[in-house]
Amino acid sequence: MEFLEEFDEIISLSANGDLAGFIFDSSKDELFEFAETLALSSKYHFKPEKNTNSNFSFIANSSLSGGRHPCSEMSCRRKKLDELISFASLYSDEVHIQNPFEDILVSGPKSISTATRQELMYGISNYIYLRPLLENGIIKYAQNMVSLCSHHSETLAKPLADKIRKKENRLYDLLEEQLIDKCTIFFDIKEDGTRYLKINGPSELIDHGAMFFYFYDTPPDFIISLYEKSLPYKLTKNEILSEGVLGLIISPIIEDLSNQEWQSAFYGTSYLCDNPTQISIASKLNSAAYTANSLAFNNAMSHSLPSVYSKDISSIVDLRNKEAEAFSVYRNKVHNLLKTTDKWSESDVSEIFRDEIVPEINMIDKKINDWKVKTKDSLKEKLIFGAGSVSIGLYAGMLPPNIGDIVAAIGGGGAVAGAVMDYNKTLKEKMEARTNDFYFLWQASK
Repeated sequence: MEFLEEFDEIISLSANGDLAGFIFDSSKDELFEFAETLALSSKYHFKPEKNTNSNFSFIANSSLSGGRHPCSEMSCRRKKLDELISFASLYSDEVHIQNPFEDILVSGPKSISTATRQELMYGISNYIYLRPLLENGIIKYAQNMVSLCSHHSETLAKPLADKIRKKENRLYDLLEEQLIDKCTIFFDIKEDGTRYLKINGPSELIDHGAMFFYFYDTPPDFIISLYEKSLPYKLTKNEILSEGVLGLIISPIIEDLSNQEWQSAFYGTSYLCDNPTQISIASKLNSAAYTANSLAFNNAMSHSLPSVYSKDISSIVDLRNKEAEAFSVYRNKVHNLLKTTDKWSESDVSEIFRDEIVPEINMIDKKINDWKVKTKDSLKEKLIFGAGSVSIGLYAGMLPPNIGDIVAAIGGGGAVAGAVMDYNKTLKEKMEARTNDFYFLWQASK
């Protein structure tokens, strides 16, 4: 794919064999130019389609895009990316992920910090990890920068921006009101001098039940004023509210939902989230938008069909390309089942996989096993294939072109019937399996 070649060349020419050294040691202007080039390249190669299928075209939140929120640790990021990969490869036409290079372009060179450099490094690492899906156009970079003429800016963008802004303000107040009574926030300093905030709260609001925010650059004056406190220092409710500390949690959620709503309005994509609370909020803010839960899909797949879930990403993508029609049939069937759920709740999706999909996979296995038992010792099966029927089979295109070489190699005569019978069984097995709507999923599990 032209995009991959171009992206690789940009990285190679800039980094000159030392990517980490370039990212962390280069000047702000140099780094900005690098991120700008990556952003513009992805913008050029991933122009949104005009006629997307909203049932299978999604815009992912920042967590599923490998972003820093709610946890910037590599293992957590990779876990979220694996959720994205599972959902994208086994269900979607395309998933647009948040573009870390565009974020830097929008913010400008003066805003580049240590955290910016870290996110750029993660962004390139995620690009490499998602490469098979990027190559096949299943994963794409989202475009939150939209160019419009003055007319469409006034008639489309401004009304939508005003609408979203009102939602953002209302949502911030609602989340802050909910969090202030359920969260405790501490400030502390590690032995190595690292300053941080620790926010404790219920897992449905805060992943892992706790979040840590570290200050690597110059911290706000309010944080500096806490240095002389008895540590760890518990912030009061008044301090939390007056300093807007909960914005550390709320702002990324609002930014996610705003970006998703822009994408949905302009390009017809559906929402893809991994947090039930965020899904609930999204469904209330934009009840008309289709919202999918990657976590529910991922858990249902891994628990019900672990042999599919554990497959290498490239093998699933190759199977999708090879069995495109079977994939569409299977995916439409799954979609029709999932439409009955209430915004893709995890329990409902797991129940559908357990009660509706797994029995179908088992039924395919049973039909094939029954067919094998019935034909294993069948004399009729052997009599069908004589030397003459080999020629007929070749003429009809039912046998491999090199059947003559096979016959010669294995000794002809009676061996011909056995070899051809085995080949015919393989064909019949696939024919038996193909009659089921879940053939693709069954094949993926083999």
